[in-house]
Amino acid sequence: MSSLTNPFPPDLEAQFRASRARGLAVTNGTVAYFGLSASMMLLFSLWDWFVDPDAWSTALVIRLAAVAVIVATGVVQRLTGTVRWAPTLAKVRFSTAVIAVAGANAIVRDGYTLGLPGLVAVFLGGPYIVLDKRDYFLTTLLPLAGVGILMSVVGVDRMTAINAAFFLALTIVVGLMLARVFEATNRRAFAAEQALMREARTDSLTRLANRRSAEEHAITELRRQGRQGRPTAFILCDIDHFKRINDDRGHDAGDRTIRAVGDRLKAVIRSVDTLARWGGEEFLAVLPETGEADAAVLAERMRAAIEELTMDGVPGLRVTLSAGVAAIVSDGTATEPELFDRLLKAADAALYRAKSGGRNRVETATLDAAQVAS
Repeated sequence: MSSLTNPFPPDLEAQFRASRARGLAVTNGTVAYFGLSASMMLLFSLWDWFVDPDAWSTALVIRLAAVAVIVATGVVQRLTGTVRWAPTLAKVRFSTAVIAVAGANAIVRDGYTLGLPGLVAVFLGGPYIVLDKRDYFLTTLLPLAGVGILMSVVGVDRMTAINAAFFLALTIVVGLMLARVFEATNRRAFAAEQALMREARTDSLTRLANRRSAEEHAITELRRQGRQGRPTAFILCDIDHFKRINDDRGHDAGDRTIRAVGDRLKAVIRSVDTLARWGGEEFLAVLPETGEADAAVLAERMRAAIEELTMDGVPGLRVTLSAGVAAIVSDGTATEPELFDRLLKAADAALYRAKSGGRNRVETATLDAAQVAS
């Protein structure tokens, strides 16, 4: 990524924007946030009174209407906690504040001269409530057009209009700079968070998914395939006589063997499948939309690939693999964790039969939903 404000790949970009929306939902739901926004609007009314006591009460009505909208949207966000609407509600508050300040300025004497700092302050609050710099630019377009319309309606003089346009344009530029800085900070934090999550779900030796990640993914797949009435299969593999490799060749050879087996198995499975180091010398493959027969065929390909494996730097080492296969189509009578547990036990039992039957072989176990629910 050449710049910290460049988009991530599409799937990661969607996650980033969803993460920012969750952050906005938390911020927008705090009493301090929308309470401060409402308080600022009321404080501006003190300036109205100082500048033009005669028009102060009329301007106050406009500001109180804005306060009502700000508080109402804040209460809705706090009570519902809805993430999807958080960016929109934030934009409603922002636009309301801008139009309210511009409307009050249109009423009080010399409002677009003496009250211009209020507009600048509101616009500079925009970078705090948007997803990125582009979102800030788009967010400011409508309220900025509203300010221009109000200035035209009240007929401000040419010099005042030019002065206001200059300062607002400068404010938008500064706001875009701030939005860019915030976006870079948010993207950096998100990238670091994603790296930590990947590390927490990745096996350090093989760089495959670890046990925790595999279980989470498998449960997600069982839920998704169950909704569609499609099968999910597990292949549980184990390197044959691995203890002998460690004892005879050393633990370094053992680690190299695990890495080599993981790499070869990863090359054999399909792109939609997930391969994980389940523990020690065991590997688990999670196969979505795969029945027992197709899973057994893939397991045999995995076994054959390992049988053909040659280990560079470890001459004479022959590596073989045993595998147990189990598949199921859920009928909705069991929870996904229950399905996962029973499917894993069935694959483990099949693996045990493969070991007991002479190793370097594949065994299958058939499960149906009734067995899982029992």
